[in-house]
Amino acid sequence: MQILLAEDDQAVSLITSLSLEKIGGHQVTVVEDGEAAVDLATRQAFDLIILDGMMPKKSGLQAAQEIRGAGLITTPIIFLSAKSDERDIREFLELGVGYIAKPFEPTQICSHIDEILARTGFKT
Repeated sequence: MQILLAEDDQAVSLITSLSLEKIGGHQVTVVEDGEAAVDLATRQAFDLIILDGMMPKKSGLQAAQEIRGAGLITTPIIFLSAKSDERDIREFLELGVGYIAKPFEPTQICSHIDEILARTGFKT
C-alpha cells in the first residue's frame, strides 16, 4: 500500500514510517507539514493518507479539508493526534475514516490501520 504520512515530529514520523514499512510492508512517503501533504496528495495517488492533527503551516484538519475539497480524492484519511476530547475526535471523523490517539504503540500501528480500514469498508 502507498501511504502518505504527514507528521512534523521527526521521531514520531521515523518510528511510524519504519513500522509501516517493516511490519506492514507498505511504501511510505513522509512530509513534515500540512501544506506539503495537500500539495503531494493532489499530485500523486496514495492508498492511504495519515495526518498528524497539529502541524505547521496547515493543521491535519485544514489539510484534510483541502484534500477533500480538491475534487475526487476519496483516499481514506486517518488522523494521528494527542487531541482527545470528543469535539476534536468528531471533527477528525467528519473528514477521515479513523483516529489513532498519541501516544500509540508503534508495533501496533499496522493493526490499528487495518482495523479502521476494515471497519469502514476499505481494503488493505
